[in-house]
Amino acid sequence: MSEAATDESTGLGRKALNRIVGRFLALCDERLLRIRATLTHEQRSLFDLLPLLWHVNHPMLPGFVSSDTPAGMAGYRPGRDELLLARRYARGFKEEKQPHRELPILGLYLMGSMGSLGQTAGSDMDFWLCYSGDLDERGRRLLRHKAALLENRAAEVGLHAHFFLMHAESFRDGAAEQLSKESSGHTQHTLLLEEFYRTGILIAGNPVLWWVVPPEHEHDYTRYTRHLVEKRFIRPQQWLDFGGLQTLPAEEFFGVAHWQLFKGIDAPYKSLLKLMLLEAYAAEYPNVDWLCMETKRAVYQGDELDVDSVDPYLLILQRITDYLGSRNETERLQLARRAFYFKAGHGLMRSGAVSDWRHRLMLGLCHRWGWSDAEIRLLDTRPEWKLERVVDERNALVSELSRSYRLLTEFAREQDAIANINTRELALLGRKLYAALDKRPGKIDRVNPGISRDLSERTLWLRKLTDAPARWQLFLHPPEE
Repeated sequence: MSEAATDESTGLGRKALNRIVGRFLALCDERLLRIRATLTHEQRSLFDLLPLLWHVNHPMLPGFVSSDTPAGMAGYRPGRDELLLARRYARGFKEEKQPHRELPILGLYLMGSMGSLGQTAGSDMDFWLCYSGDLDERGRRLLRHKAALLENRAAEVGLHAHFFLMHAESFRDGAAEQLSKESSGHTQHTLLLEEFYRTGILIAGNPVLWWVVPPEHEHDYTRYTRHLVEKRFIRPQQWLDFGGLQTLPAEEFFGVAHWQLFKGIDAPYKSLLKLMLLEAYAAEYPNVDWLCMETKRAVYQGDELDVDSVDPYLLILQRITDYLGSRNETERLQLARRAFYFKAGHGLMRSGAVSDWRHRLMLGLCHRWGWSDAEIRLLDTRPEWKLERVVDERNALVSELSRSYRLLTEFAREQDAIANINTRELALLGRKLYAALDKRPGKIDRVNPGISRDLSERTLWLRKLTDAPARWQLFLHPPEE
């Protein structure tokens, strides 16, 4: 039984709950250190200032909209470093004492690849800005305006930041954004929550309630959390409750598969890994062992937590490896490893490669896979690959994406789930898939979906056909006479 399990008759376990929360916070701190180490001084300054910027309104600070924009972060007090950063913008800035009231902003979380082996220089910073249910539409509109200003400020220093306004109760009830560049809306509610629990880093505000539900009680999340409240182990207003992960509608597998194939047109390596993970989940259905549960089990097992062992992207790769290994699908596993290497984007053998914790982890993986230095160098030249190599790679990727999608579609049909998918979203996705992948006479296929940076050739050969004077042939190599 997990350390933090409580005796429901005596109400024991409060100290254990505090220890568990402390371990999750320590894990967040480790990942934050890794993120900050990759940022420039200017980027780090803005990143460190974000909690304060959501805590106060000041006309000299970035993101200011108005004095009545909702402000105030639950459980947050700016430290000396944040105050010094603020004074770079506003001399004499002092923290305003918050009146005793319910603060409108309950938490700021960073989720996604940041702080993991999947982080690259171009990785997005996806923030969940969690707000109180007391906030009206005008207040939410002001927060969106402030979020847009802060996103623009982040872009000025080279950060790709996105702020998503989140209301925990609405999320539990199934509310979701409609189809946009960053979200697939109704098609990924549960899987989005799993990713949040696996990758979410608390920047400021309240912790998530999911942390203090032991792994063995995940199946009865609602009853267990009610018990914690009734026995006064916790105060609900001091926690964010996005709900448990007990069930996953089968239609969500199909919807997310559709979405990942859609995204795979432009970013095939990332989508390939997510589709393979979905396959592995589908093979376990309905008793899916979520990756975030591996992190939770590791946290609950003791104080000595190796941050590398619960790296969110390494967990994905390990689950895919176990799944494909059980099916003896060696070629697919090699493609998955190649996709992982490219997604990580560290270029181990490139001149000037930074030797940091990501380099160490990735190099260890490559050696474990039996990759030689020559093989790694070949992969590192991908930005310079030319047409023939790119076409081979593109065909392998399209074939694999289509295969995974087909398997997941068959799974959805077996579960009678397709009829429950949001038809408007599927129609939007379907039109782009048809336009991108359908083969028609006269259509020019796009053969380089982000594989190579430059397909140009130094030399091309033209040959005029003698039996058809108006026709020419183009060759990459000298044509045979």
